[in-house]
Order: sequence, then structure tokens, then C-alpha cells
Amino acid sequence: MRLEPRSEDNEAEFKELDASWLAAPVMGGVTFAARTTFAPPMLVREQRTGNALGIVANQRLPGDVAAFVVFVDPARGRAGYGAEATALYISHLFDSGARLVTMDVLSFNPVNRQLQRFGLVPQARMREHVYAAGRYWDVVVYSFSAAEFVRALAPHRHLMPGGTRHPVALGSSRKPG
Repeated sequence: MRLEPRSEDNEAEFKELDASWLAAPVMGGVTFAARTTFAPPMLVREQRTGNALGIVANQRLPGDVAAFVVFVDPARGRAGYGAEATALYISHLFDSGARLVTMDVLSFNPVNRQLQRFGLVPQARMREHVYAAGRYWDVVVYSFSAAEFVRALAPHRHLMPGGTRHPVALGSSRKPG
């Protein structure tokens, strides 16, 4: 899996994935067309096949806070792509000057379980805050510093790109040998 900045070459893929993003109940119908960002939105692309799977983006908030969002189209991706894209992009946000990263996650989104497995603790819960998929849902708010993110990711680093897992397990076409 790799991240690719928006360009003329991938604009059609961005537009197609943006339409899927808006239609996905798990995203709450919210688009992310931020004017000020720490890093540009990027396409999540599978390394092995070259297929575009999703989008990562951010919005710069006051106090050097980056509001982060990740969308991997469930019809295109597999479990783990969102975690890999998140690890790469959030690291990039901190490298680009973000002091904190925040994420608003609908309560039924499986990302909640994943973030909590990584040891990240929700900072707030906004009750029945977003109407999606026919009802109101809570929004769970996460916020963390670079040090907290590194600590949360450390036990799982071997599963991420550049970790100890074999490249084929991460989607590379390189075979052992």
C-alpha cells in the first residue's frame, strides 16, 4: 500500500472515491474539502495491483491541530489497508508540523475498535450527533500527540510497512528469496 498525492493523473480516481465516500454511511455524509491543511489529501493505492482504494485527508485547525479522516472503499479494500494508510499519513502530519491529531469517528464505525486496540482512548463522545443510515449516531472523538501516537503504534509496528513482516504480507509482489 502506498499514498499518492492528488494530481492530474489520478483526478478521476479521486472523484470516484469521493463519491463513494459521500455515499458510505460510516462516513456520515461529510465531505472533506479543507482549504488549509498540513499535508495534501492523498490517494490510498494498493502496491501490488496499483488499484486506488481510498483517500486520506486532513484539515488544519487552530493551535496546530490536524483533523484527520481516512476512507477506504469497502468494495475495493481489505482489512488492514486503513490502518496502514493511517499510520503513514498521521506520521506525515506530525512531520508537517501538526501538534495534535484529532479524529471524529461515528460510533458504529469499526475504526473505533481498531483505535482502542492501539491503546488510543476517546477524549469525548457527542451523543446522537450525526444522522446517517436512517438514525442518529454518537460521534467518538480521539485526539493524540506524536508521542502518544508512537507509543500506541509501537506494539504493532511489525505489522506496518517497514516492519518485520515479509513484504508479500504487506501487498508487495516481491517474493522471498
